[in-house]
Amino acid sequence: MNDRENRLRAARFEKPERIPLNFGFSAACYGHYPSEALDELKAGHKLLFPGFQKPAVPRPPPGIEDYPLHHRVGRPYTDSWGCVWETAQNGITGAVVQHALADWDAFETYVAPSPDEHDGWGPIDWTNIRSKLARCHQSGQLAAGRLRHGHTFLTLTYLRGYENFIFDMSDAHPKLPELIAMVEDFNRGLVDRYLAAGVEWMNYPEDLGMQQGPMLSPDHFR
Repeated sequence: MNDRENRLRAARFEKPERIPLNFGFSAACYGHYPSEALDELKAGHKLLFPGFQKPAVPRPPPGIEDYPLHHRVGRPYTDSWGCVWETAQNGITGAVVQHALADWDAFETYVAPSPDEHDGWGPIDWTNIRSKLARCHQSGQLAAGRLRHGHTFLTLTYLRGYENFIFDMSDAHPKLPELIAMVEDFNRGLVDRYLAAGVEWMNYPEDLGMQQGPMLSPDHFR
């Protein structure tokens, strides 16, 4: 059973051969450990890294330009929503240090990003995505797309600040439904465009839990 069929069977509860698994090293690992050591681990774990072939020449340590824009130390990054990110370690997603809507007064003139041009982190290239999905269909691979990690709950905390957003829910702030709808419309726009581009599988990554419980109550989640 190939990976595509196995994943679809798992999603449909149709007895897959194996548990679908994505496993990898963060970009920060390559800045901390020799690439030869990481390649040895990959070569020794065929189940986790099927088809991996050790490169003939070890890759050099990554430079700062090799990391995603929001993973670079000393280089604050402004995402599609206007939130400013900083990180303390190359290769690791940092934290928002400037919330675009920390003050509700800014909401009056705030303009959400367009799913025609942005994915939440930054610009999105739909022409390239359509080409990639077409190649997946042609080769029998799973044609997958995704929203950014933290597409709804966390995006709202990025916009307002975590504490502000929790208070917004507790206080039933009158502007909160409009803000939630704005994020929802953006996400729906991305999904619609992925569907039009030929996607057959969508990933919706989000964080809602801490070490011993959820970040918010079930009522607030609903």
